Amino acid sequence: MDHQSEPWVQRLRDGVVPPLWPFVAGALGLFAVAVGMLVFEARFVDQASLTGRGSIAVLLPLLGAVGCVVAPISAWRDGRRDRRALRHAHGHGRGRPAFHLPVSARGTIAGQDLPDPRIALVTVDRSGLLGWSPVSPDPVVTIPWTRVARIDLATKDHRGRREDYGLWLTLTDGGPFVLEPRSALGRPFSASQPRLDVLRDVLRALRPGSGPGSRPGSGSGSAGRRGAPR
Repeated sequence: MDHQSEPWVQRLRDGVVPPLWPFVAGALGLFAVAVGMLVFEARFVDQASLTGRGSIAVLLPLLGAVGCVVAPISAWRDGRRDRRALRHAHGHGRGRPAFHLPVSARGTIAGQDLPDPRIALVTVDRSGLLGWSPVSPDPVVTIPWTRVARIDLATKDHRGRREDYGLWLTLTDGGPFVLEPRSALGRPFSASQPRLDVLRDVLRALRPGSGPGSRPGSGSGSAGRRGAPR
């Protein structure tokens, strides 16, 4: 199946921030459920039984209710930040990018830290990758395609298992450069495993000269305590 034609990928190609109201409506629905569970437990559950494991029954709905309030606020904040970064990227005179990749604004491996001002968006065009900040009209990070030797998935150990968490760019003139994609423009959540696979394939396809015979292979070595390519 060609996941690159899915709507969420097309929104990233077009640089579209999805509307906030469906996200808020879902959060409000979950908030109502969490509050309802708390009210039910307060009225009908024997308080003396809420000890040990029973206390988790109260803690989980409470944490869920708090999360349902925090998540829409974070999404609203990230939406404003991403729109400012998009205006800078589209107004820089380089033409409209082929792809827009929302990223977390922090370095993810030992020895790497993204420069200030922190980027929120990476655009991809024929020349390479540009990192944009909501507070700077000029790109903060510039990586031409001639510097990119490989594009892989970055992995890390989590509870005894290896899991993918980002995109690992092996540069010809230095160490690796790792980006942590977010699930969508205007959203604070990290991209899921299936979306990371698609994003890796999209970047490989946008790389000049890419094709079935030139697609980078999978890496296996480790280049830092906090990440390794796959």
